[in-house]
Amino acid sequence: MLKEVLVGKGVDIVREHAYESLIRRTYKDFETVDLDLLRVVMADDVVWHEPGRSSLAGTYKGPGGVLGFLAKLKSESGGTFRMEVLDVLSKPERVVVLQRDTATRAGKDLNVIVAVEFEIHHEKITEVTVHHADSYLFDEFWAD
Repeated sequence: MLKEVLVGKGVDIVREHAYESLIRRTYKDFETVDLDLLRVVMADDVVWHEPGRSSLAGTYKGPGGVLGFLAKLKSESGGTFRMEVLDVLSKPERVVVLQRDTATRAGKDLNVIVAVEFEIHHEKITEVTVHHADSYLFDEFWAD
């Protein structure tokens, strides 16, 4: 979204990326494990697509399904799962986050780059598609 601010005779355009702000806030809420705040930014029919063949792969539907998946990332890694935002690409109704996922589990370390694509409508996340740079490594980390 663009917000125009008039200054004197000229016009300064301040680009306020509401979509980027929404997603950055979502990441902060995940880090603080505030699932109630995460629920607020999701549409009732939100869908999360997690690729791969691990026990975590699949399509999660609705805020309950998505929040359950996110909670599982934390719980199955003993609370070590972290997402470090490397860059955010934003345009109306779409945000792509380049991130580094790290965790420790069962003597294994996870350190992968991921692109997460968010679709946003009416200020709510409606769809999330995850793209792992190395899906085999991600799957192996979560294997039992």
